[in-house]
Amino acid sequence: MKKTSRSALLLAFVVSTALLFGAAVPGSALGARDTAVTRALDSFHTKQLSTGGFADASAADSANITPWVILAIVAGQENPARWEKGGKDPVYDYLQVTNLERAAESNTNVPAYYAKVILAYTAMGKPELVYTAGTPRIDLLAKLLTYQVSGGHFSPATSGDRGLYDVSTTSWALLALRAAGQSDGNVSSASSWLAAAQNADGGWPIQSGGASAVDQTAAAIQALRSTGVGVSSQTISDALAYLRPTQATDGGFPYSRADTRSNAESTAWVVQALVSAGIDPASWTKNGHTPGHYLRSLQRPSGAFEHRDGVLASNNVLTSTQVTIALAGKKFPFSVSGRVYAPKFLPSFTSFKPGNAAVFSSTNDVTVTAEYKDNAGGTGIDAGAVRILVDGTNQTSKAKVSSSKLTLKLVDLAYGQHTIELRIADKAGNTRTNTHTITVSYTTSSGGTPGGGGTYYPPSGPPSGGGTPTPTTTLYPTPPATPGATGVPTPTTTPGAVTGTPLTPGPSGGPQPSPSATVTGQTAGDENGGGGPGGYMGATLLAMLPLGAGLSYWLHRRQAAALTDAGRGKLLAGGGTPWQRFKGHLPGTP
Repeated sequence: MKKTSRSALLLAFVVSTALLFGAAVPGSALGARDTAVTRALDSFHTKQLSTGGFADASAADSANITPWVILAIVAGQENPARWEKGGKDPVYDYLQVTNLERAAESNTNVPAYYAKVILAYTAMGKPELVYTAGTPRIDLLAKLLTYQVSGGHFSPATSGDRGLYDVSTTSWALLALRAAGQSDGNVSSASSWLAAAQNADGGWPIQSGGASAVDQTAAAIQALRSTGVGVSSQTISDALAYLRPTQATDGGFPYSRADTRSNAESTAWVVQALVSAGIDPASWTKNGHTPGHYLRSLQRPSGAFEHRDGVLASNNVLTSTQVTIALAGKKFPFSVSGRVYAPKFLPSFTSFKPGNAAVFSSTNDVTVTAEYKDNAGGTGIDAGAVRILVDGTNQTSKAKVSSSKLTLKLVDLAYGQHTIELRIADKAGNTRTNTHTITVSYTTSSGGTPGGGGTYYPPSGPPSGGGTPTPTTTLYPTPPATPGATGVPTPTTTPGAVTGTPLTPGPSGGPQPSPSATVTGQTAGDENGGGGPGGYMGATLLAMLPLGAGLSYWLHRRQAAALTDAGRGKLLAGGGTPWQRFKGHLPGTP
């Protein structure tokens, strides 16, 4: 089997792009994005991993799901390389560092996996990556061609029954070959084989010899149309004739004629087949319902699509990608066309008050208000997911919250700094957080300690409008005035003059003679050397000197403390400041 040269393939890819890719639903404006598609893209953002890839229930299926999501992103007219999570995108940081050969072998259909990755790379306008894909680098086209059987069809079986999944695999292979720009004998032989595998009822089975299925018939129509089979050909006409009667009354399509219940995946395949055949899907109605109406009815508020009404598939991301591609009006193979949108998906704040670093010096009651919105056409703000935290404590239950705004009144905030954190989310689960720090520097009118928290700074003067006047007394009391001054008692006796001749002490160690003189105002001692009444009084006064000194020191300390508390404006229970109380006990204080 001969492979077309790379330069020729790239040239063919460029020339054929305008003819093969980017077809919109007939009657729709080129480049106009369906709102349902935008909402679906919202949901895909929540499935992106830190590796850049996408997963559903677990990261184990990321290699299989990521190519599908890339196709849905391109169908939504966005560039997958700009979809980053933690700085990593799904193309260069995920697929290009993934062992794609190993990933393919983990699938039940290896060549179909190679075909989907080829479709993903070419859809985003990077056909050169087909030949240097993954790590280690492999040529995806060469790998795919190793699964072509001599009769022209493709099968995942490399030996034994080479008819395993032959119809399904051949359809995928043809779509990938055409996406890569091939138009040689490999394509023509596969196209001829697929046309010949059509059942008598006009449909195709998943593998030759089986019953026709809606999904496989729609895929075969796209594959044959990509190779140039005409819309008016008997093959395509018979295929459309098989599909038309299978439409259910809800406008959707079931998996086969034997199944009467519509599902999202089969309906999406039919929409793509109709677009490929140049038919407006809206022209196919049943009981007044179109395929598009049915698909939109399955979209949940999160943007994801159900498998059928009320049933969410376990591989929900795959379901949603298929529906997104169909509602975007794309048929396989395709590439981005028209307007390319920036990947805007996060909700945003339009206002958040008080502003960051706001200071409140005249009140400690603060009203928080915020307004927010989702990206245009997105899933919208989920009011139930809005959260407001004050200093790390959830205060949402005290706020008035809607899908567009929030109001919260904070009463009697403590002195100091406070952090206000507001979290919003759209219905898909994409979140955004905004944090403001405010400062309350307000002190209460009584001059007391502010309402808890923060650092306290004493006021520089008395509070305005009353309160305790600033004391005029200095911190240390004035020394007592001279005797006779107010508040100072005057002595009633003075020490008398000493008369007589002083005695000369006797020999050392001998008894001392009794004094022959007397002291005026004092009583002479008794014969045992003890003092009389005057002696006792003198001794008592002498003994009380330390006590008086201690009392004076205590009074000084009380006065200093009272002055300090008065400076802070402190009030005692029952009224008055410590200074006022203290003055009330001083002698001579009115």
